[in-house]
Amino acid sequence: MASINQKTVQTNFHVDNSTTTHSENDVTLNAIAILQLVVLFLTLVAGFLGNALVVGVVIFNRQMRTRTNIFLAQLAITGMGVCVFCIPFMIAALIKQAWVFGEPLCKFNGFVVPFWFASSIFTLTAISIHKYFSIVKPLRRIITQRRTLLIIVVVWVSAFACSIGPILGWTEIVYKASSSMCGPRFPRSALEISHTLFLITVVYTFPIVAMIFLYWRIIKAVKSHCQRIRDTAIIDDRGILAQKKIIITLLFVLAAFIACWTPFFIYGILTLVTDANQLSRHFLRSAYICGFLYSVCNPIILGARNPRFRRGFKELITFQRMRRPSLSPAGAGGYPQSVREPRRPSADYLAEKRCSVWFLSSQNSLLRLEPEQPNRRRKLRWIETYI
Repeated sequence: MASINQKTVQTNFHVDNSTTTHSENDVTLNAIAILQLVVLFLTLVAGFLGNALVVGVVIFNRQMRTRTNIFLAQLAITGMGVCVFCIPFMIAALIKQAWVFGEPLCKFNGFVVPFWFASSIFTLTAISIHKYFSIVKPLRRIITQRRTLLIIVVVWVSAFACSIGPILGWTEIVYKASSSMCGPRFPRSALEISHTLFLITVVYTFPIVAMIFLYWRIIKAVKSHCQRIRDTAIIDDRGILAQKKIIITLLFVLAAFIACWTPFFIYGILTLVTDANQLSRHFLRSAYICGFLYSVCNPIILGARNPRFRRGFKELITFQRMRRPSLSPAGAGGYPQSVREPRRPSADYLAEKRCSVWFLSSQNSLLRLEPEQPNRRRKLRWIETYI
């Protein structure tokens, strides 16, 4: 009997039931839990496969390895991380109605959730900075291919630094029965409140405000350059139209992120101003699930908005890139199998590759009308943004 009581104490040591309510009947709880399990399972399958397709398109299609797409592939990797390292733990905890993986994995689970979230929002911030310099400052080639990889490393390191606090003792990671997940304990002391404020401000609010400001400057610059193109009628507008379409796609990605993860941070704010016992036990669980749904939104938006991603998804699903025909349409009288007809780039790829704010790099007629100095002419060759 003493051993049973000791085991119960050890189990409750890392379990936080502060938001558990007893006024709801078991049937309702079971029905809600089943619905949540179905949503989590569909999110796990669709999110992992969709983000894997995004990464595969960027890896296997050389034309898709632009700087923006590299960042989007990084965002897809974070989505796969959520599907592999977060959702299965929540599914198991929902089924068992308890944490059955032990305290070390509980700490790991409490670390990876903010890690993948921070890496996602920092990647979105990096995309907005890249587009800002590409559109507002096109003559400055700041975000190069090498710096793109360096920024990705900085994103990983920053996300790790923002998530390691609870492991180092800033707060305590416990199993929350109200969310069926492990995470920082509901703030009670000044130290725990400071950790919650850090996550709300540094990891969420500041990046969101920065991205809103950057995209406002980007949209303002695009409108200005579109008006300049209409007034001159000399410069080709295909490049700016391609940039405009990509900016709209990125705004959809950002809007989906804010919509999916804002409930989680609303709950964090509520824990600072109200008692956790007064909050619904299903709200925190739903906030986690809503955040996990972002893993599905990103591939859907890219597939719906970008025909090159859509075509790449089809090629990967049907294995077309693995069994690409090697003979010419003439049949036996065509070229031998070792000779392959080069694949011409698509029209949208060429339009995007040429795109810049003023599209001056190929406008020889404009240069003849307004002669420029040799050093200025050399700069014009670097205007292409290689989105």
